[in-house]
Amino acid sequence: MPAKVQPVTHNVTSDTQTHKKHHKSKEKKYKDPLNSWGIRVLTYSSEIGATVNEIAPRLTFALWVPSFMYLGADIYDKYKNDKNEYSPSSKRAVKESIRQALTFFILPSAATILGQKMTSPVGKIISDKLSINAKDGIYRHTKSVIEQATGKNFNNKESFKTFLKKSLENRVKELKETKQSDNFLRKTSRYFTGYFALADENIEKILSFADKNADMIFDLQEKLLKNEKNNKIPERVFEKYEASLKEMKRIYGEDYVSKALKRALKDYQNYLIVKNKIIKTIGGVAACLLLTQPISYLVNTILMPKYITPGMDIISHKFRESNLLRQHVEKIDKSRKKEIQSNSLLNVHETTLGLSCNDQSDLCPEELPLTLSENQVHKFRQQILQPHLTQEKTSL
Repeated sequence: MPAKVQPVTHNVTSDTQTHKKHHKSKEKKYKDPLNSWGIRVLTYSSEIGATVNEIAPRLTFALWVPSFMYLGADIYDKYKNDKNEYSPSSKRAVKESIRQALTFFILPSAATILGQKMTSPVGKIISDKLSINAKDGIYRHTKSVIEQATGKNFNNKESFKTFLKKSLENRVKELKETKQSDNFLRKTSRYFTGYFALADENIEKILSFADKNADMIFDLQEKLLKNEKNNKIPERVFEKYEASLKEMKRIYGEDYVSKALKRALKDYQNYLIVKNKIIKTIGGVAACLLLTQPISYLVNTILMPKYITPGMDIISHKFRESNLLRQHVEKIDKSRKKEIQSNSLLNVHETTLGLSCNDQSDLCPEELPLTLSENQVHKFRQQILQPHLTQEKTSL
């Protein structure tokens, strides 16, 4: 009885599966050296900078530096290496730079600004029925008025209030005109930054809030002149005022008190502005934290695979096609030039041969026919071109 042949299909399948598992395990072993939490924290410094921009602009700039350093290192790594393999690719680097910019810079900053914009109306609930951005605009305008006010407009409360309210009315009128004349893009960007906040509020509420702020300013002015402290005013305002008196006296002489007062009152307005912005900052931080995961999903799952990567492939393919076409045209031009040179060389040799046959009797015997056959012409051409063909092959 013949021995039964055992099928080997199962072993082959088993080996194939083992190979696939081994291959998958190799792929899983790769870990991006720049993807660990200890290093990726650097990328979130830009988001923190965007959220505290309202309070500390200089700190914002410093917080963006680590993010840019991480971005540069990650793009260079993706350009140089394809996972564990050294394989430089500019296309991979461009794709990574787009992904990083969207995930850690553009969209988080937009989310923060949106959160701050949405937080601004909360000010109407807190007090005075004005948005946070509108109050911020009044504080900034009051600062400018303090700087420009002189004589009775600075020393007399009622004169100061009249000057402040009149200038505020002009400012609101100017903002409304600018809002109507601005183009769509500029109007949109200014809307999100709160530039038109005063133009969107009721003028009576604006003037009422400015009147209360002016009362606080003159109360602080009286306290400073008497060297007294107000519990509503921060300690650092008094300390800075006292420290500046000697410097102001040395620079401005008799008018040093007025200059020191102006500086202190502007510091007080800055204090109110920062206090106001803290609320917006909280709103920006909350929005950024809430939208971090959705932004990551949007970029890595939708934008990159469905739009950006296919778009880059199309551009790369078109560029490659144009490059191949250019190379083909150059190749044809070179071959045509060689053909023209060969034909010119053949004509020269045939002319030389004809002259030699007319002048030398040993090359042109009497029995040689005046007209040559096609085979004879072909033979002469081969004899003439042979040295040049040999020379071209040697040079190649």
